Amino acid sequence: ARAGDLRSYVARRRRRKDKMSEPVDPRPALEEKCKPSCLKYLKEYEACAERVQAKGEGHCTGQQFDYLHCLDKCVAPKIFKEIK
Repeated sequence: ARAGDLRSYVARRRRRKDKMSEPVDPRPALEEKCKPSCLKYLKEYEACAERVQAKGEGHCTGQQFDYLHCLDKCVAPKIFKEIK
């Protein structure tokens, strides 16, 4: 009887472990969905990066921040719906 009890206990533990899997960060998937709405800023950043690479000096921090801000603004209202 004890071997059967042990087997059922192990089976219950495995099922519980499957249900308690590691949480998944929804942000990367939401950012992918938001990228099309931020193309203007991405193109500005990419154009700046090409200019800086050609000149060998400068930076594109402002354009990068504009792009990331656009993504954040799009993702923020959606992410709270995803988090449980």
